[in-house]
Amino acid sequence: MDNLDKDIIDILQRNARITHEEISKQLNMSRPAIHQRIAKLEQQGIIEGYRTKINWAKLGYNISAYVSLKVKTTDFYKLMDDINNIKIENVIIEECHRVTGAWCIILKIRTLTPDYITKLHDKLLKNESIIDTSTVLLLSSIE
Repeated sequence: MDNLDKDIIDILQRNARITHEEISKQLNMSRPAIHQRIAKLEQQGIIEGYRTKINWAKLGYNISAYVSLKVKTTDFYKLMDDINNIKIENVIIEECHRVTGAWCIILKIRTLTPDYITKLHDKLLKNESIIDTSTVLLLSSIE
């Protein structure tokens, strides 16, 4: 992977819907050359897919939070899978990460009101592997 591939990746990270034609103009290359490079990056597994960026606030999900979990388990993957499969109305578990430090798992969630965070905590604490929780509300973000 050379600097040109890195430039292509940078452009795609900012706008996954950009056309090969637009990328070729930005990088002063032919469209077929850009197409070949992107196809190669996909075949190598460097580009795994394309995502849609959601404006959650426009859907009413005005609250974002990180929920930290202290756990005691011998099977983190099963526990994380169980957590990811929790279904609570108006709560979206956007990310689930195993981390180092005092907390073992961190969730990034989106919801409509703080009441739904309480419902999530209640559901999480029913799992015998989860010992404690701590929640931090996001006030603002820079992207």
